Amino acid sequence: MCIFARNEALHLPRCIAALDAASGGLDYRAHILVNGCDDDTAAVAAVLAAADTRITVHELPVGDKAHAWNEYVFRIARKAATPAKTHVFLDGDIRPGRGAVAALFRAIDEAPEAYGAAALPASGRSRHFWVAQLRRNHYLSGNLYALSEKALCGFRQRKLRLPFGAKGEDGIIAYLLLTDFAGGSDDRHRDRIVVAEDASFEFDPLMFNARDIAIYRRRLRRYSERHFQKSILYRRLKRQGAGAMPENIYDIYTDETLNGLYPRPDPVNFWFDAATLRRLKRGRRRARPAPI
Repeated sequence: MCIFARNEALHLPRCIAALDAASGGLDYRAHILVNGCDDDTAAVAAVLAAADTRITVHELPVGDKAHAWNEYVFRIARKAATPAKTHVFLDGDIRPGRGAVAALFRAIDEAPEAYGAAALPASGRSRHFWVAQLRRNHYLSGNLYALSEKALCGFRQRKLRLPFGAKGEDGIIAYLLLTDFAGGSDDRHRDRIVVAEDASFEFDPLMFNARDIAIYRRRLRRYSERHFQKSILYRRLKRQGAGAMPENIYDIYTDETLNGLYPRPDPVNFWFDAATLRRLKRGRRRARPAPI
C-alpha cells in the first residue's frame, strides 16, 4: 500500500487503524509517504511504524503528491524484495471501509484486462454524483484505488512519470490507462479500469469553522488550477500522445495556451479562476524535484 500523508497528523492514525478490517485478512505492507509536511505527521507516522512492522515511513522534502506517486512507482515499489501483485493507493485523511482493500484486489483478479480498480465514496454531500461519474466513465478517485503490478510496469517501461506540480493525478492516471498508455483521443479502453462495488471509503466532512473554511478555500484554489490544467494538458496529450507528458506541469502554461482561457461564470468558481489565471499569466514556476 502507498499512503500519501501531507499534514495529516490528525487523520493518519485513523486511516492506519482501519487497514486491518479493510484488508479482509490479506497480508500487506504499508508505505507512508510523508511529503512536505509542516505539522507532526512525520512523528505520528514514526510512532505508527514502531508499533507495526508492516509499516515503513518515507520522508520526502517536497510537498507534491504527483512527485510522491512517482517516488513510490519508480523507486519504492521497484526496490521491494518481493514485488506486490496489486498496489493500493490511498490518502492519509480517509478511512477505507471494511473489506475495501480485499475488494479492490478481487476486482483486479477477476478482470484480466484491468490495470486498475476504483473504490467508491461513502460520505460527502456530492457522493451520489461522484459515484455515478466513476461508474459511468471508469475513472479513479485519488482517495482510494488499486493498480496492478502490470500497470506499474507499464508506467516504468514507457518512463511515464506524472508531472511535478500536477493537480488531479488520479485523472491523469485514469486517462493513461483508458488510452492503454498511448495518450491520444482514443480513451475507450474501459476494460482497463473496473469499479470495485464493495470497496468504499469515508472522510470527515468540512464544518462551518475557521479551520475548515480555510481548507475549503485552499481546495477551491486547487480545483481552479486543476480545471485549467486539464484544459491544456489533455489537449496536448490528445494531439501529441503520451510522449508529450511534461516533466513539470508549469511547462504547459505559456502565453499561447493561457490566452484562450477565461474564468467560469458561476459565482463560486469565478473569483478563484480569475485569481488563478492572473497567477499563471505572471509565469510563476515551482521548484523541480531531484531526478529519480
